[in-house]
Amino acid sequence: MKSINNMFAAYELRDLATFTPKNRQEYLDINQGAYNLKLNTRVPTTVHIEPTNKCNQTCVMCVHPDMQRPVTFIDDDIALKAIGQCAEYGVYAVHFFFFGEPFLNRKTVDYIRTAKQKGIPLVSVTTNFTSIKDAEIERLVVDGLDSIHISFEGLSREKYEAIRGTDSYEKVLRNLDRLYHFKAKHKSEKPWVSLTYVRTEESDAEIETFQNAWKDKVNSIHISPQFDYLGRAPIRESQGDPNSEGILDRSAADRLACRQLWLRLVVLSNGELVPCSQNIDGELSLGNIRDMTIAEAWQGDKMLDLRAQHITNRIPDDCVCSRCIDWDWSGRVENRPLAKDEDA
Repeated sequence: MKSINNMFAAYELRDLATFTPKNRQEYLDINQGAYNLKLNTRVPTTVHIEPTNKCNQTCVMCVHPDMQRPVTFIDDDIALKAIGQCAEYGVYAVHFFFFGEPFLNRKTVDYIRTAKQKGIPLVSVTTNFTSIKDAEIERLVVDGLDSIHISFEGLSREKYEAIRGTDSYEKVLRNLDRLYHFKAKHKSEKPWVSLTYVRTEESDAEIETFQNAWKDKVNSIHISPQFDYLGRAPIRESQGDPNSEGILDRSAADRLACRQLWLRLVVLSNGELVPCSQNIDGELSLGNIRDMTIAEAWQGDKMLDLRAQHITNRIPDDCVCSRCIDWDWSGRVENRPLAKDEDA
């Protein structure tokens, strides 16, 4: 992809907007292009499909305990329609996760298999890895899941329980061991295994200890900044500013358009289509997949209006976006510059 310093001809921008990535590097490039240039793409580069919004943990940094949506499990017709459209439109990445533990829905492994059978290049899942069964772990390997992101604030058993609200530390370790057993059994490099750790109040030294303990045991370790979630997470009661590692700009007066709006779409477990990976209650619904397609939602008037509000920084007070300070989140933090006020 061209450097942003180069002049783009009109046809080049149109080509980018209709570009369908064929491999991971092309996907990363077009993702970054959409992120930086606000490309009006045909469809999102990533679609999240929520198997359920039920969760079996009560993490202090997560707003799930305050979720206003009813707990639901996705119907087959919604899940299969979403998967089919992603395959038809050339969506590169399908992520089976939003707000909830995906493997509490016993059909999640079936949806993963269907997505791979339909040729979706990158199929992934984020999980706390506590409720999955051995047979399901093996199926993840056999059916070709590309990557698994295991949420694991695991400095110690005590720390894990304090953050996640359950004594499941040993269960996660055991399930990780089974995952590697089945990868070896089937001689498979897949799935790529990543540990994701959301900062709470740990010191840099504690984070480094965690990384050193795991760096030779998994493919990657993702240390995530902490989000504010409109101040609704339990940790907000005791902690001041969210621990964002100094990489998120949170200036209300000088805020930029939330670049999530050019990157991803979420299919909630009730079929509602939302353009924000933090919109837990679904207020930003563009419509329901029962009545419209992913492409129609992505290119429709509601989405265009929301983008325009963000570009001009004229977001109505009654829009949930107006109270959000997490607008600078992109999903990638590696090698990202510090926010200006943190780097002064």
